[in-house]
Formats: sequence, C-alpha cells, structure tokens
Amino acid sequence: MHAPTNNGPPSRSVLMRVLVRSWEYRHPGGWAGFRLVCGTWNLGLGIFLLACGYWIGLVPLLGSTLIFWTAHRLQATVQS
Repeated sequence: MHAPTNNGPPSRSVLMRVLVRSWEYRHPGGWAGFRLVCGTWNLGLGIFLLACGYWIGLVPLLGSTLIFWTAHRLQATVQS
C-alpha cells in the first residue's frame, strides 16, 4: 500500500469549478486578461447606469466584482 504524497493539484472550491473552466488553466495569463477587460466593461456599464439613475446598474457592478475575483483566484492558483 502506498502512502499519499500530496503532489496532486490543489482542490478547487465549488464556485471556482463553476466559474473557471478547466481549459482556462492552460493559458491563465490570457484568460485573466480577458476577464479583466470584461470586468472593466461591466464596471463602467454599472457606473454609467447608476449615474443615469437606474438601480439596475448594481447588477453589472456585482458581476464585475465576481469577474475580478475569479481572475485574481485564477492567477493565484496558477502561481502557487
């Protein structure tokens, strides 16, 4: 019987398994950059909608937060 060596990949949280696809780990820099562009777009859209007086602008702001968080976690997972 062999003892585990803990050399396998780190386990990912359920949220990361849902939001980040396995093929995104092949080119994490490119996908993180793409996510940053999308997060910036959502941030700008949310600010614009809130400035115009539409409360629905909170939805893109929350979405951009989630996008920025997944980009950060993608980079942190790959670097470790």
